Amino acid sequence: MAILEAQEIRKEFGPLVAVNDVSLSVDEGDVLGLIGPNGAGKTTLLKMFGTLVRPTAGRAQLVGRDLTKDYLHIRKHVGFLPDFFNLYSDLTLGECLRFFAEAYGVPRSAIAARVEEVLSSIELTDKRDSFIRHLSRGMVQRVGLGMLLVHDPQLYLLDEPASGLDPKARIQLRNILRKLSAEGKTVIISSHILTELSGFCSHVAIMNRGRIELSGAVDEIRRKVTGSMQVEISVLGDPEQAVAMIRRFPLVSVVGVDRATISVEMVGGPQELARLNAHLVHGGIEVVRFAERKTDLEDLFMKISGDAL
Repeated sequence: MAILEAQEIRKEFGPLVAVNDVSLSVDEGDVLGLIGPNGAGKTTLLKMFGTLVRPTAGRAQLVGRDLTKDYLHIRKHVGFLPDFFNLYSDLTLGECLRFFAEAYGVPRSAIAARVEEVLSSIELTDKRDSFIRHLSRGMVQRVGLGMLLVHDPQLYLLDEPASGLDPKARIQLRNILRKLSAEGKTVIISSHILTELSGFCSHVAIMNRGRIELSGAVDEIRRKVTGSMQVEISVLGDPEQAVAMIRRFPLVSVVGVDRATISVEMVGGPQELARLNAHLVHGGIEVVRFAERKTDLEDLFMKISGDAL
């Protein structure tokens, strides 16, 4: 079921068209990576979905409600974390989270327990009584996520959440986002640093010059763009027999052999994968691993947007 449906949504700032007739559908439980270069329109699109910027044209529904007519209802079910945000530096972390819980209308009787749950989720329980001004940049970014977690929204909109973080802080942030994904939350996360999103997003939307160039599941997009799949096959013993059998299979080419692992490129879908695997097994090859290689988002983005940039 779609939690977000946008049809030809558009935003103009005078003569500048920041978002150009974007159509997008996001299902419940999806983790969508909104990727593209700086200035592509990602932030403006997220602000429209967060009801902070009114579209110039087009229609959208979030959590089953009209984006422009029912924005007050939508705000109760959506959490938006901007790239840059300010917190009250003279509050402690616990006071800060309680403040946002009250602002979001969390029942007073549930606030204390909810704050403790959030502190545990963002791994900052030991900083409960620390002032915001004494927290590191990475900790503050996790507090930003905590501001959203206190009212448990259905949809999370995160604009460059790892911007300015050191490697350790990025890992901590990514772990929290993985927890949200495991809980079935819907997340749209924008970034121009594609390695942040690799192996995390179930779907991607590639944005450039205000338009969505392509969107869908990562592997679906790769197949559309390249017309092929990349598969890694690990076998027991000498791989040469397996290589010879693979080369006799239609629409498959061997692109590399590393010890007992064979990398191949093939045209088709899941049925062709199953047939190739059966072809090897029936030929006496002991296959210990047979898996489609995950797409590198950076390579995919450059292939799609290279001609348009």
